[in-house]
Amino acid sequence: MTKDKRRSRMFESIGSLAVYVTDLEKAKKFYTETLGFEVSADLGPTLCFLKSKSGGIDIYMVGGNKPASIDNETSRLSFFLRTEKPASEIHATLKKARVELLQDAPEFVGDATYCFQFKDPDGNIVEVAGK
Repeated sequence: MTKDKRRSRMFESIGSLAVYVTDLEKAKKFYTETLGFEVSADLGPTLCFLKSKSGGIDIYMVGGNKPASIDNETSRLSFFLRTEKPASEIHATLKKARVELLQDAPEFVGDATYCFQFKDPDGNIVEVAGK
């Protein structure tokens, strides 16, 4: 790629993902104990940073927010997590932890990839993709 084409790109990557939650402690517990993230910085009662164990995902979590009224049919905020483990294994782990799953099983989406969605405690939709 030429230098001029690189300059024309507006964005290169996501630095961190902001997740707005009502109860920071409850959300932090879910993301660390259920999803396996680690707290990288705890900045008081309404703010923390989380990092995936792979180091590839940074979450900026802000507590004290009112839940938004979202129509899941027409609009939603979701984010996408890739896993090296089979999607069926992650699905089973979350089901055992009583996480609200949006599909009964991972769905085949092509190229040997399966996806499914679940909700965090605030209703944010998280999508998982894996083999």
